[in-house]
Amino acid sequence: MANQTDLFAPVVHSPKAPGGRSGPRLWIRRLAIFKDSQTIIRNVPLKPGLNIIWTPDMSSSGRRALAHGSGKTSFCRLLRACLGEPGYAADTQRSRLMSRLPNGLFAAEIIVDGVCWVAVRPLGLPGGDFVVQLDTIEAAIAQGRRGADHTAIDPVIAASFFSTIAEATPPEVSGEQVWDVLRAWLTRDQECRLADILAWRSSQTHTRSRAQVLGETAKLTMVRLALRALDAEERAASTRERELVAAVEEERRRHVYRQQRYADGLKAARLALGAGDEVDFDDTIDQKGLVSMAEAALADAMRIALPKPPDVGAIFARQKALSADHEALTARRQQLENEARFKQGEAQRYRSEASLGEIDITQGRIRVCPVCRVNIDEIKANGCGISLEPCDLAALRAAIANKQKKAADLDIEANRVEQEVKRVAAQIEQLGSQRLVLDVEIRAADEATRAAQAVTREAQDHVYRARRTLDDVRSLRESGAAKPTASATTALEAVRAQLDAGRSRARAAIGILEERFQGIMAAWLPEGVTGTIKLDGHGLKVDAELSGRGEVSTAALDSLKIVAFDLAALHMAIEEKADLPAFLVHDSPREADLDGQLYAGLFKLVHKWEEDAGTPCFQYIVTTTTAPPTALQGEHYVRLQMSSTPADQRLFAMDI
Repeated sequence: MANQTDLFAPVVHSPKAPGGRSGPRLWIRRLAIFKDSQTIIRNVPLKPGLNIIWTPDMSSSGRRALAHGSGKTSFCRLLRACLGEPGYAADTQRSRLMSRLPNGLFAAEIIVDGVCWVAVRPLGLPGGDFVVQLDTIEAAIAQGRRGADHTAIDPVIAASFFSTIAEATPPEVSGEQVWDVLRAWLTRDQECRLADILAWRSSQTHTRSRAQVLGETAKLTMVRLALRALDAEERAASTRERELVAAVEEERRRHVYRQQRYADGLKAARLALGAGDEVDFDDTIDQKGLVSMAEAALADAMRIALPKPPDVGAIFARQKALSADHEALTARRQQLENEARFKQGEAQRYRSEASLGEIDITQGRIRVCPVCRVNIDEIKANGCGISLEPCDLAALRAAIANKQKKAADLDIEANRVEQEVKRVAAQIEQLGSQRLVLDVEIRAADEATRAAQAVTREAQDHVYRARRTLDDVRSLRESGAAKPTASATTALEAVRAQLDAGRSRARAAIGILEERFQGIMAAWLPEGVTGTIKLDGHGLKVDAELSGRGEVSTAALDSLKIVAFDLAALHMAIEEKADLPAFLVHDSPREADLDGQLYAGLFKLVHKWEEDAGTPCFQYIVTTTTAPPTALQGEHYVRLQMSSTPADQRLFAMDI
């Protein structure tokens, strides 16, 4: 009889789609690769249920051909690209494909809720991507791209599967990116090596998927939304938590800043007052406090006597008067000099006229007329042609004497003026000496003024510093050591309690997932291995335990847990208990140390789901180098078999 433990052993039943389903809501019917629009290189028909892409290793093929390098991962990348992923190859491989197949393209027939959509992508130059609703790839290529066609199938899939969660995504994921992110989960990078339930895209693959840069929290939110394990109340609490965490962090920074300001201010006040660390703000019996010391320092600063600057106004008034006198005397001297020169000139003129007359009169016996300078004898003989009157020599002599007297008088006056010029020049020279003395006095007064101003500024600065120190000390005493406000912290605690309550509500959906996970683990692994899925504040944790040994971690078992987790989600998607398409791709999920019999159990499990369903409502595509069970090696399940050699048996039928 079975023991009690066996009665409660987890069991997973083959998934059952809701009534009326005649096939998967999303599946890929066919993938084709073309050298050009007329020449097909590879045609891979696929089907609902289990699809195996197999490159036999040497133990299976009996040949020395490596099981790697045939194109298994590239096949998965092409599928993903047809499903909307921006990058279909790493940059180096993409460059080689563009070089070898400049006119090449690949395409897939994608069935969405019974409607066939054809996605066409170029292998050569970018820009020819389009998605069109037609029955075959060939029809789509013949028709070509039209202006109204989609460039990717994302909006078609999003409208069919994600309308309920598009508005509930985390801030890092827009509604248009929901399929981009969840596609990364359902078609994990082989480079991630099934390391974690949230390890979906490696940066090495250059996929340009949003999932490559998402944080763990955002990806976990997307998983929970897809599994219907995140309700509106918890989402609102999560949004509020992010806001409060930011507020608490900001308040913490402000508190640290205020604390530092307080410590720096107190240290500066004590330093300014010459007080030790033991001196507090208020007076004690033993010593004065900082406030009293600051008040006393301000009073002392205000009692400082300020020097009286010299009366520079009087000095400048004297300088102005001296300058006015100098200017007046200089003008007087110039006037006198002009007057002296004029009188000397007039005297010289009179003397010249008088001398000329004397010469004329005394030449012989009046031989030359002093008026016209004509010889008298000639005049007497011929008559004077100029003057009608005879010359009056007496009058001429009187005029000469008068001119000589005027010249003498002007000489006397000119000498008098020259003496006055000398006297004024002496006065100007005296003013110059006085001016030099006054300049020395001005410089001394200026230096004294600057010195007095410097002392005044220093005294004013001293008063300002003392007043500032007193104000700072009083402010520090009033504020005390800054204390953090508890409002944001209290609100954050309340919100986190709401999050805990939300996770408790989510455990129902997580419980369904865990039930499927445990059943898959029990059907797949040997007895004694159990699995758990836990959702808490630290995330979603998937564990496997061996009876009596606790949690076990090996590379093979860790990858197996991830495969089982994905299959559990696929199980829920088939039964439409999750907002996910029942579609899954695993690229070489076997780790090197995973037992071959356990690995074969993966194929058997999915095959059983397909057989029990009759018409499977899911599509599972898996690539492998290990031979699948013998019963599954026929064409019905092995949809494509490749080899690394010769080149025509690789995915692109050539050496890339």
